[in-house]
Amino acid sequence: MNASPVIVVMLRQPKQQADERRDDPFWEFGSFGCTGCHQRNLMNPRRASELRGARFAFVQGGDDGYRLIHVTPPILVRHIADVCEAVWSPEEMPLTYATAPLVLDNLGHSNVPLLADLVTGVRRGTPVAKFASAFRTRREPLPESVGEHVVSVYSQFRKGAANIASRYDEAMPYPPPKIEEDRRARYTWIRSRSQILI
Repeated sequence: MNASPVIVVMLRQPKQQADERRDDPFWEFGSFGCTGCHQRNLMNPRRASELRGARFAFVQGGDDGYRLIHVTPPILVRHIADVCEAVWSPEEMPLTYATAPLVLDNLGHSNVPLLADLVTGVRRGTPVAKFASAFRTRREPLPESVGEHVVSVYSQFRKGAANIASRYDEAMPYPPPKIEEDRRARYTWIRSRSQILI
């Protein structure tokens, strides 16, 4: 039996706006997408069924390059009005940005070389720009051997020297301007709000 397909999900860095929380993903509840992020590409409601059973490899950018902060178990997809939410179990906190495996930096270093090698032919000026160009809107699964490599490296780091985040903002390269202290209430509010935005 083939391994579950692995899809790279690029996470944006926090904006410097007073009300920026950088809510999604809600790691604590095994959830991604209920805010409507990635709705025009990866989480497009018309194509959400294609995602069932895939594993999401969340990659976070920052000053220290792109880092692999979490790989989910196979996901399920729920529709909330016109928004799609990917959910998984068990729910786990991601790795901290500072200790997660390096996917690629501007010197070409990588702890996940098979993934980094996928961007060698991209016409952009730096390795980081090449990776962003290749994966920012991509929704196709990785080649199976690369997906297995991503899962293996992530598992090694999670069981080894990497630190698991105790707060959601530790998975980012720097904290958002507003740290959400009650993540459960925020998650419940966003999901209920999405249900009425028809």
